[in-house]
Amino acid sequence: MIRLHLKKQIYTEDGYMLSNSLIAVGCILGGMFGLMMSFYLTLCFIQWIADVVEEKRWKDWRYWF
Repeated sequence: MIRLHLKKQIYTEDGYMLSNSLIAVGCILGGMFGLMMSFYLTLCFIQWIADVVEEKRWKDWRYWF
């Protein structure tokens, strides 16, 4: 826990703690980064599927199963 004298140092004039807003900004940026990476990986997977279909690699794979 943060001691009381340390809490007084991070209060702003409005009474909100500065650390809460920093955590909120960090969570928003982290969430946006996570969404961006998930979209990127989805597009990579779609491109890989398109390459497999275009180059007819699935014909070689059907002998494995």
